[in-house]
Amino acid sequence: MTDKLQRNFENEYIQVMSIDQTDIDMHQHDFLELAYITKGRALHTINDTETVVEKGNYFIINYGTAHKYTLINNQNFHLVNILFKPEFIDKSLKNCQSFLDLINHYLIRIDYATLEKKPTEVIFNDSDSTILNLINRMYQEYENKNPGYAEVLRCHLIEIIIYTLRKISKTQHGFSENSCSARIKEYIEKNYMNPVTLNDICKELNFSLSYMSRRFKQETGYSFVDYLQRKRMEQSGRLLANTDKKISEIAELVGYRDVKFFGKVFKSHWGMAPGEFRKSYK
Repeated sequence: MTDKLQRNFENEYIQVMSIDQTDIDMHQHDFLELAYITKGRALHTINDTETVVEKGNYFIINYGTAHKYTLINNQNFHLVNILFKPEFIDKSLKNCQSFLDLINHYLIRIDYATLEKKPTEVIFNDSDSTILNLINRMYQEYENKNPGYAEVLRCHLIEIIIYTLRKISKTQHGFSENSCSARIKEYIEKNYMNPVTLNDICKELNFSLSYMSRRFKQETGYSFVDYLQRKRMEQSGRLLANTDKKISEIAELVGYRDVKFFGKVFKSHWGMAPGEFRKSYK
């Protein structure tokens, strides 16, 4: 990456580039990369796996993943690269360095457990050009930089991620509709700002408390209380990073009436006080 591109990337947290690709040695990035092949074929090596990629293929490269391109018979090979940091989608993702963490974000909300494969290990095929059309729009927006272009880029990037994950999702909606835990997670998503207990949810959904407490821990890896607290902390981090609301107001918006207790829980989760957290994002 040239010095100019690096400066732009640091300011915008995204680059959309159309490239006539040549052979490129094994390298890795401290950002996420979505590469879409628009012309030709090449040998793509990711870690120790070699795959021929061609027009209509695209893939996602995770943080710290080594990869390279080798041209086939010196034929023309063209691609569009979208390089981005998760914080471009939301400031609260500033310290996110994993595609997995990104797709668990509230703007995307795809349950990783419902995916048949790891998305960063798949070569996707854009048979109907849905992804290419979105990428072309992103490229034009990035080049023209009209007012609001960053917001348009963000919307299209989220669309691309969701459409891509649908291709490897076990279910149409990103989670098993018969999963009790999924229904509880959905309930928390809608009601985390209110006093919520697992007992109340079980009564409303006609579940056994003891059974669901055990089942939820097995399926999510979290106790109900820990999951609820994690959700509240994620939302409070988002509000602190993206709004100028008072800390006391944010505490109440995510379900805490006691501001001191909110501060204690927040520091335990994020490793810093709410005020320090906000300063680090300005």
